[in-house]
Amino acid sequence: MGNTKLTSKIKTISRISAVGVIVYLAVAIYNCFPDAKSGFIDGWNAAETGGEAMNNAALWKILLAVPCSIAMITALVITLVAGLQLLFGMSRGYSPFTEKTSRAIKNMGAALIVFECTLVLINYMMYDVLSVGMMWLAGLVLYAFSLVFRYGTVLQKESDETL
Repeated sequence: MGNTKLTSKIKTISRISAVGVIVYLAVAIYNCFPDAKSGFIDGWNAAETGGEAMNNAALWKILLAVPCSIAMITALVITLVAGLQLLFGMSRGYSPFTEKTSRAIKNMGAALIVFECTLVLINYMMYDVLSVGMMWLAGLVLYAFSLVFRYGTVLQKESDETL
C-alpha cells in the first residue's frame, strides 16, 4: 500500500473515530442527567426522613469516596483529552512518531491504570466486592505502545537527519 493511500486511510479512520468519541460522550452525558436528578431527589428525600443509609455508612468510606471519585474523574478526563488529541492530530496528517504522541499514549495508559485502581477501591467500599476489570491491562498495553512510539520517534529523527 502506498504512503499517500495509507496516510489517507489513517486520516479517514481518525476523523471517524473522533466523531464517534464525541457522539458517545454526548449520549453518555445526556443519559446521566435523569439519573443525577432522581439521585438528587432521592437523597433529598432520604435526608428529610432521617437518612438511615447515610448514618449506617462508615466514616472512612465517606471520606475516602471523595478523593477516589476525583481521581476517577481526572483519569477519565485525561484519557479522553489525550485520545481526542491523538485522533485530531492523525486526522490533520501529523506524523504519529513524535514525542507528543508517545507522551499522550503514556498518559492514557497511566490514567487507565489509575481509573481501574480507584474503581476497584470504590467497588470494595460500596459493595464489599473485590472485582478487578481489564482496564489496568489496557493501560499497560498503552504504556508499552508509548515506548514503541518513543522508539519510532528516535528512528524517525535519525531517518530525517540521514536524508
